[in-house]
Amino acid sequence: MKKRILSDRQRRWLQTELADWREQGIVSPQQTDNILARYENTEEAGARKRSRFTFTIIGLAVLLFGAAALLLMGYNWQGMPRVAKFTMVFTVLAATHGAGLYLRFVRGARRASELVFFLGCLFFGAGIWLVAQAFHLNAHYPDGFWWWAIGVLPFALCLDTLLIHCLYAGLLAAWAGTEILGYRHLGWALVEGWPNGAFSLPLLALPGLAWAYRRGSAGAVWLYVPVVAWWVILQSFSWDLDWQSVFLIGSVGALLLIVAENHRPGNSLGLPYRFYGVLLTAGALVPLSTDGFFREIARGYDYWWHSAWRTLAFAPVIAILVLLAVTLALTGLFKPDPAGSARGPGERLLDVLRAQWLPAGLALAMAFMGLWSAARLHSGSTAHDWVVPLIVANIATIALALWLMRVGIRDDRGLPFAFGVFCFVLWAVCCYCHLFGGFGGILGAALMFAICGSALLGLGMYWRKRKEVRHG
Repeated sequence: MKKRILSDRQRRWLQTELADWREQGIVSPQQTDNILARYENTEEAGARKRSRFTFTIIGLAVLLFGAAALLLMGYNWQGMPRVAKFTMVFTVLAATHGAGLYLRFVRGARRASELVFFLGCLFFGAGIWLVAQAFHLNAHYPDGFWWWAIGVLPFALCLDTLLIHCLYAGLLAAWAGTEILGYRHLGWALVEGWPNGAFSLPLLALPGLAWAYRRGSAGAVWLYVPVVAWWVILQSFSWDLDWQSVFLIGSVGALLLIVAENHRPGNSLGLPYRFYGVLLTAGALVPLSTDGFFREIARGYDYWWHSAWRTLAFAPVIAILVLLAVTLALTGLFKPDPAGSARGPGERLLDVLRAQWLPAGLALAMAFMGLWSAARLHSGSTAHDWVVPLIVANIATIALALWLMRVGIRDDRGLPFAFGVFCFVLWAVCCYCHLFGGFGGILGAALMFAICGSALLGLGMYWRKRKEVRHG
């Protein structure tokens, strides 16, 4: 039986509790030994950590070795005949992957074979450009990243290492960035008039996410969630949304929070969604919580409404509402139903809305602010009438901070609680600087920092007492 993995803190807690239970006669010494035998001991955990560290170091060494080999081939590349170039590329690829197969299935060296396969994936990407150079093929260079990712995908799905998933996720991010930021004007071949949005990326990232959930790998989720979020954010550049991209970015963060809350409490697979969701949502709310952002877009009225951008003014609002509806529908459909399968999809969707009202409310707030801004500019308002979205943004910021504190208390995690406190203090300081900075001066700033310090001290003492009560 494969032993379960415990963190050092969990192992110390388990050993302490078992010793206490044994003294009270709840468990016998034999039962204590049987329970501990189900988990890694200190020596086995240390060996696993050293093995992981060694694998990481060797993986970096393989990466450098691959770069050195490519530079060596590139040094003599121009002087080689075309047939020799072609033969060398495919010989190196065949030899590398053949060595990986031999190590894996003949020698049984799984870790070593994964490193060799990783080197082969690097050689495959280099071979794409080397073959194109040998035959003087001038093509759309982001396609090279796309085909490279296609070649790496089977190895990422078949092997048990995150190393190749790191390469695959990096290739997807590089392809989306170069495709959209550099060639968005080329358009999408299937629909005339649509910009180039790298629309196949979600389909390419889906197998990696499925692999992560099938293996229970939180590390892989940490890789693919920012790639998908990066692609969604890039759509604002693809469609040339300009200032409306702030609302799209904030709504993407809110949708990630919805997905995070769809996981069971304490499930590590939901942490990446929450982390990136908070970063995106809070990052969007910071400029929206002061009127500087709205005044800036009001100054550009002549540009916004006398250019091609005017036709897309309300597109981000529609996109946010569609993404919110799809996310809620999928979470309501796939979330496990503890009450049984008798309830219909509508009832399950209502449960999702009741449980995740704040993330859904943040997405709706982003849509409302985008709609209000576009409508005000459309009506000709250029220097005022921004009070309503400003109030909505500040309420959303406070609600996000309080919600993060509540999540930290609910899950007994210090990081969400601390980040909620940080968001609240940042909001308070920004509001003071914006509203009362010129009036209060140094004394006002001192009072503001004293108030924030007192609030932090009170929250810190509350958290400490709560931990003592919980673990006392």
